[in-house]
Amino acid sequence: MALVMVAVALPTVWLSGAGAAAQSQSPQAGQAAEQTLVWTAGNSYTEYMSMPTTATAGPATIVFETNASTGNTFGMTHTLTFDTSSPGYNHDVSVDIIASPFDATGGRHEVQVNLTPGTYRYYCMIPGHAGMVGELVVTSAGPTDTTPPTVSAAVSGDKNANGDYVDSATVTISATDTESGVDTVEYALDGGAFQAYTAPVSVNQVGEHTVRYRATDKAGNTADVQSATFTVVAPQPKDTTPPTVSAAVSGDKNANGDYVDSATVTISATDTESGVDTVEYALDGGAFQAYTTPVSVNQVGEHTVRYRATDKAGNTADVQSATFTVVAPQPAETPLTVTASSRCMGTSAYVAVTAVNDGDVPATVTLTSPYGTKTVADVAPGKQAYQSFNARAKQIGAGKVTVTGTSIINGKNVTTSYETAYNAISCG
Repeated sequence: MALVMVAVALPTVWLSGAGAAAQSQSPQAGQAAEQTLVWTAGNSYTEYMSMPTTATAGPATIVFETNASTGNTFGMTHTLTFDTSSPGYNHDVSVDIIASPFDATGGRHEVQVNLTPGTYRYYCMIPGHAGMVGELVVTSAGPTDTTPPTVSAAVSGDKNANGDYVDSATVTISATDTESGVDTVEYALDGGAFQAYTAPVSVNQVGEHTVRYRATDKAGNTADVQSATFTVVAPQPKDTTPPTVSAAVSGDKNANGDYVDSATVTISATDTESGVDTVEYALDGGAFQAYTTPVSVNQVGEHTVRYRATDKAGNTADVQSATFTVVAPQPAETPLTVTASSRCMGTSAYVAVTAVNDGDVPATVTLTSPYGTKTVADVAPGKQAYQSFNARAKQIGAGKVTVTGTSIINGKNVTTSYETAYNAISCG
């Protein structure tokens, strides 16, 4: 008889709590439930009689019942409590229903909740009922995801001139999924088995390599396998040799080897190991500066250009220099070779004048002496103008003749004057 009284008294202790717990659930009812999830308990304290294992995200009615109809003939009290603290589970729904066949609702309780995708853990919190525990897996209520993730890979590292990776290469894999979300990312190196990708993959073995990769979303869709192929090479021996550097000066030179009007300095540098990094020059004692194009110097005078180059390993060539002189251009002229001589013809003295055109274009030549003037037009290059002037006297003193030449040079009329002497002469 004492046992019966204990069975009856124990539920009475839990009734006040059951009412409070059930009432506390009612504020969660935000909208009409689209699904009903039922848990039942009986005489067992190690397991629920029945329980759901899956549900769809969204509003739901949770029913917890324990009475004779569910197999509870001992009058035992049970709870349906959702875990809100253990790691790895959803904690956004608070359910704590205490039910007994002898409570005000006859052991049947309902609450409205809003479930989200993930896993909920539930249990009975009555002492000694620790075996009554389980999980409810909630999936998305949206459209079924049939699209695999988008996955890509980027290879990074120091490259040589051939595009190979020096010493090592790092493969970084990225995956996105706008529907159910990315679940796993995997990679396989050089034909090996796929394994979980958790951090960028470093490859430092010399040779050609292929990294295959894929991703799977939470709906189970797996992207097609893609691959990235690259080559790792050993680092080259340290470069300790500076570049080879030279300079060439160009421009129009005069007969003395000076540059007329301007000179241009072109600097060249080569490096067969690490490669040329910078080329520099300094003009007439100035500071070094970057060389990017040939240097033009047009100031009259002597100049010195110093130059040097540095390779990518930091080796700098010895400073070298080029020295040259820039002179102002000479005025344009009509070049003539002029000669004059005195001679006798019978008892008369004459002055003979000759002017040879030494230029490249025709010239108009005017021969002038104390005894007359003669102009000869269009004297061709290499040809001459000549005139013998009669002094109309038996003797003449020494004197000079004047010759002018006019030609068109660079579109302009250029006139040049020359003087030359002749000797005194007496004829009879």
